[in-house]
Amino acid sequence: MRTMDLIFNEGKAEGGAKGKAEGEAKGKADTLLRQLRLRGFEVDHATVQRIREVTDGTQLDAWLDRVLDAFRLEDVFA
Repeated sequence: MRTMDLIFNEGKAEGGAKGKAEGEAKGKADTLLRQLRLRGFEVDHATVQRIREVTDGTQLDAWLDRVLDAFRLEDVFA
């Protein structure tokens, strides 16, 4: 019985961590899309999909940093 509890708790912890990471990535993607639009970039459906598919927070952070001084949409994703 103890083994089952241990497995359950490990699974619960892993699921919680995964959910948290996914939520953080979604928040960063939403922020990036908002910033792009506020900067006046036209964001097409393919770009929205590209951004929303990324789950790597480090990649999203890099794009968030670049959007601040990008002259073109392509500069953000370079």
